[in-house]
Amino acid sequence: MKKMTAKMKGKVYEYLTNKRNGEGYLDVLIKILITVILGAALLGLLKIAIPELFGDIVNKIKSVFII
Repeated sequence: MKKMTAKMKGKVYEYLTNKRNGEGYLDVLIKILITVILGAALLGLLKIAIPELFGDIVNKIKSVFII
């Protein structure tokens, strides 16, 4: 059982750090997480700095998606 677990860990590590396509999956995941965190921070700052503009933007987006 230990051999199988060690083999699976090796395969998972190899899969996550695959460099054949130029980038590993772990690199892409980290980039996506950084983008989401920075976007959320920017959105929070926008909401604090310019609440009227933020409200107008939200209302326009809601009006587009309301059927």
